[in-house]
Amino acid sequence: MNASLITLTPSEVHFDWGTDGLVLWIEELDGANTLASQMNDVMDRIAFAIELQTGWDHRTDAHMLHPLYGYRLLLRDATGLWHAVRTSQTGHFESLIPLEEMDYEVAYEKVMWLD
Repeated sequence: MNASLITLTPSEVHFDWGTDGLVLWIEELDGANTLASQMNDVMDRIAFAIELQTGWDHRTDAHMLHPLYGYRLLLRDATGLWHAVRTSQTGHFESLIPLEEMDYEVAYEKVMWLD
């Protein structure tokens, strides 16, 4: 009997991000449409980049809020549709809310009204 060990590693995460006022947008750059399944990693990378820019570390400063706190998050998937990203109070990914919208300005308005 032959046994083989298969190790699966997640694919590289290809995305771009930026801020527009109170909205932080994330855009999937490859056509695989797998970014939604890797949102924890994506949000950790963005939070780390924000901390590098500001010089603060929310993990060691008890008075510092999570770097994503206060932002409304939008995700544009590989199909071009925008989704609102629901986060916990600690800034971690909870779920996606499909906005069924391709236009950024309309998605921006919709995400501002979500709780």
